[in-house]
Amino acid sequence: MTKAGDNKKRRSGQAIIFFIMAMVILAFVVLSNYDLHRILYVKSLSENAGDSAAIAAARWQGITLNLIGDLNLMHAVALSVNNTNKANEVTAIQARLCYVGPMIGFMAAQQAAKQNRMYNNDEFYNIVKSHASVVAGYAEPGPDGQMLFQEPYLGCWKEYAAMLSLIAADGIAAGPDNASLYTDYSGSHILLDMGFYNAVASSDWCWFHNNEPTLLQDYENFFPCWWPPLPPLPKIQYINSEYFGLGLSKQTTTLFQGGYSDFNTMSGLALERLGSNLKNTNLDSSATWYCYDTGKWTAWQAFSPTNANPFPAVGTVKQQYNYAGADAVVRIEAEQISLLTPDQGGSKSQRTVVWTAAAKPFGYLNASDTPQSQKLVLPAFHDVRLIPIDASSAPSGGSFNLAWQEHIENHLPVYMADGPAACDKQFHTCRYCQQLVTWENTAFRRSGIEWLSENSWQCTESVGGGGGGGGSGGTSTGH
Repeated sequence: MTKAGDNKKRRSGQAIIFFIMAMVILAFVVLSNYDLHRILYVKSLSENAGDSAAIAAARWQGITLNLIGDLNLMHAVALSVNNTNKANEVTAIQARLCYVGPMIGFMAAQQAAKQNRMYNNDEFYNIVKSHASVVAGYAEPGPDGQMLFQEPYLGCWKEYAAMLSLIAADGIAAGPDNASLYTDYSGSHILLDMGFYNAVASSDWCWFHNNEPTLLQDYENFFPCWWPPLPPLPKIQYINSEYFGLGLSKQTTTLFQGGYSDFNTMSGLALERLGSNLKNTNLDSSATWYCYDTGKWTAWQAFSPTNANPFPAVGTVKQQYNYAGADAVVRIEAEQISLLTPDQGGSKSQRTVVWTAAAKPFGYLNASDTPQSQKLVLPAFHDVRLIPIDASSAPSGGSFNLAWQEHIENHLPVYMADGPAACDKQFHTCRYCQQLVTWENTAFRRSGIEWLSENSWQCTESVGGGGGGGGSGGTSTGH
């Protein structure tokens, strides 16, 4: 016979076990809740820092464009009174402003990020410091005695490199994520599209259906190299900063006969901005003017209904704001957060919060004309606004996604030369190289073909875009 005392002890032991289990569960809930609040807090700081940095950089783009526009007016006034020496001095100042203005914007972006409690990022510092050394090397003559890139003004590369070094020395908290380096590839190529790698990694067959509808069927194997060659280095006018560039061109032309502006518009602005009367004399001679690059300052294609992957905006962009051109995109990577709750493997887990933000200067000449309706740069910018990343000029993957840049610059040339096995052997930790190896698997591609043959009707158009520089063919960002 079981004694009543034994039953009581057994029940008491069971209660202790349940109590311990409840306490363990409660402890995990408390720790998880604490970790969640820490992540949300750091994310909030990152958003504020990124948005503020993007706005600061874009504001300086607008300020610089207005300064260059005012100098165009001064140039016209000097020419109208036949003062060619002053006109040449104005042009020299404009050449420097195309670098100094964006560099001040770069510096202002760092201050904005740091004031919002973001810390210096060592990797960002290394890439800017390293690039400053590269820019200094632009000034060195090559084997043919010529510089790799022609200087827009005497001593530009050394001055530009010094500005980058100075900014890096103060620490980089916000990386310019729409940098356009002179050594970047020009033109589109599927292997330069991060959407392709993401689609392979996640078996996102709809991406292929929407962006490369025949690629799964057409591709056979790498050897001999199936892909077209990577595009060449761009052939551009080297007058714009690589970071937060203004998208301008320098034209030697007759001002009014060339259709770059009209006398009435310039005369009114000269009187308003400079207090000077513009005379319509000597302005029919050829001179050098700073103008909008018509390849960049276009209609805002990201929002165009004729775009293959338009940004899903509600309504349409007002005509006076409907233009691409200069914009600023920054990347914030908050320091790794050590979480109290372990990961699935039982080890200590960490999280890195990443935030990207884009902003651009806006303005208008009048109620209906956008700034570039006059090809000549004129002071027309009044405001700065945040814009969606997918409607900005940020390239696929951004510029300060360091793993992506490493793949593009160092891994991809090896892949193109020696194939996926060589790339995998040398760079097996690179997630993008891993996707190239997966792509080579015939069974993987066949599974995509089979899925699409039955389910392609489920695929909707993915969001792509690029307000100033072309779409990425699919992207995971939309803010």
